[in-house]
Amino acid sequence: MPGDTKPHLARQEKKRARRPKPGTVKQLSAVLWRAITHLEEHLDTTASAETVDTGELCKLTHALSQSASTYLKAVEVGELEARFEALEKVQGLTQDTPGRWAA
Repeated sequence: MPGDTKPHLARQEKKRARRPKPGTVKQLSAVLWRAITHLEEHLDTTASAETVDTGELCKLTHALSQSASTYLKAVEVGELEARFEALEKVQGLTQDTPGRWAA
């Protein structure tokens, strides 16, 4: 049948092609650290200004604390991933070589 194309499938495939690949924990940590240092500089500038805008100061402090919290979680996850990989390597080695309790 002419016109039996499925344009919604083409749109979905185009959307999938545009979608960025998920990042890694290291990439996330790097981006968050840059944001934290930028927020710290801006907070210092705002706090040492002649007239301090309390609203902006509160927003910057909140943004800094949220970013720092997320950064710490990302670092923690990165460390856990490394530990799991090390454990999996050890477990893989012990499964390949029978131990003293092997039947």
